Amino acid sequence: MTYISGLEMELLSIVLQQMNMTFIPVFPRGNFESEKNGIKNFVTSLFLKEYYIIVGNVGNTFSLYPYFSSTNSYFIMTNRWYVPCPDKYPRWSSIFKILSVELWLILIISFVFVAISTTLVARYSYTSEWQGYKTLKSSFTILCAVILGVSVSSMPRSPSLRSLFLAWVGFSFAFSTVFQAFLTTFLIDSGYKTPIKSMDELFASDIKPAYTQIYNSFFKISDGIESLQIKRNHVNCPSFEVCVAWAKDHKNVSIFFFDKDIEGSYARGDFVGENSEPLFCKIEDGVVSSFGQSIVMFHGDPLMRRFNEIIDRVVEAGLRKLWESLEMNLYKIYSRKIAILQLFDEYYSFNLSHMQPAFYLLLIGWCLSAFCFMVEVLHIRLLRKRN
Repeated sequence: MTYISGLEMELLSIVLQQMNMTFIPVFPRGNFESEKNGIKNFVTSLFLKEYYIIVGNVGNTFSLYPYFSSTNSYFIMTNRWYVPCPDKYPRWSSIFKILSVELWLILIISFVFVAISTTLVARYSYTSEWQGYKTLKSSFTILCAVILGVSVSSMPRSPSLRSLFLAWVGFSFAFSTVFQAFLTTFLIDSGYKTPIKSMDELFASDIKPAYTQIYNSFFKISDGIESLQIKRNHVNCPSFEVCVAWAKDHKNVSIFFFDKDIEGSYARGDFVGENSEPLFCKIEDGVVSSFGQSIVMFHGDPLMRRFNEIIDRVVEAGLRKLWESLEMNLYKIYSRKIAILQLFDEYYSFNLSHMQPAFYLLLIGWCLSAFCFMVEVLHIRLLRKRN
């Protein structure tokens, strides 16, 4: 005898147990959902009393036929659009994310303004001032050294220039502290790009809706602006597996799943990344279809009322959600891809890979220093040759 399992079988076993009935499984003659004459064979088997109760991921849509009757729904199957989850920002972009474009511009303008003010105050001061503060070039150099935390060659002499210099030192200390704190935070977790949350954002992006050719008739029948936009911008996939591969590897298409199926895929580790992050994110208003999962019986069956009563009690007791959570836990155990959650107040492993952008920035600084040194050496040699 073939072993039969599933949430529907758990529900059916409780119903049969409460009604003191014996379970005798009978498999259909064929796949009645896809074969051309499947519905006829299905109805014929019902008339011949070969089976009386039909389970196996069926819904209220079968109640459209006069030969069928569906029990009360015990689970809502929702089919919606899913998009590839956004990628993380590159760690090297953390430097530019600390401040907005406006703040960077204000910082540059403030830097130029303070350099000009330093030069003017040093030139027109009553006290004799160092020559390094009287040129715009040297003022820029001194102010850069202060904001980078490097000591200057000589301190200002005049009280007015000292006051301006002290104000710049205080600003540089505050800016450097905030900048380093945010830089360390972004190096650890650079954050994710803006996700797509609505169908309007999906149509405005470069991601195209994708589905196989068997769903062309479904979207042709559907009305509405969204269906027209989907038909206009969609991409045909050779198979569902190809659609999933395009979405996972290239992240250029959006596909629709049943919420139950994708949760099972998450639990099995099929749609999770290296760090146990989900690869597909749902669109809240992207529901394609929704129907109630129920048990199908022959129309006019006298046991229908008792079935509905027991099913409603099982749903109200929360047994359906309990079975589903137990099933997901089994998937996680068998897949061996259980995510280890790390609390924010615990120790975080900060290694050299997080400091990669800092090393790149240090390398760029060394290259610029070496280039400036070579330019100075060549400039001095050219001056000596002219003299």
